[in-house]
Amino acid sequence: LGVITYILLCGYPPFYPKHDENGLTPGMERRIKAGRYEFFEDDWADVSEEAQLMVRRMLMVDPEQRITIDEILQSSWLSEFVSDRSIDMSSLVDPENLNQIQVIIIETLRICFSS
Repeated sequence: LGVITYILLCGYPPFYPKHDENGLTPGMERRIKAGRYEFFEDDWADVSEEAQLMVRRMLMVDPEQRITIDEILQSSWLSEFVSDRSIDMSSLVDPENLNQIQVIIIETLRICFSS
């Protein structure tokens, strides 16, 4: 969710191959595992500090420190953009649906980095 939110807010992923390489490079893999990414000023100047903090919390490497979906849904940054209508999150709890979502995300990232 953090990677997708990052992309939606600035237009490109937080982790990417350097030097015109394609696919998952060893350096990129190290950056992902270490959680090393940047908020480039030119691309993030119009994004609020609160939104950037939310992305940082979503991209925490340690799952114990990472923000939960409930915290995200209750955040003031997100709540200002959503209606009062409740969101049914039960489909995300279903292991089969979660697996399908993970496959879609992985395939999407593979496609993004293979071109």
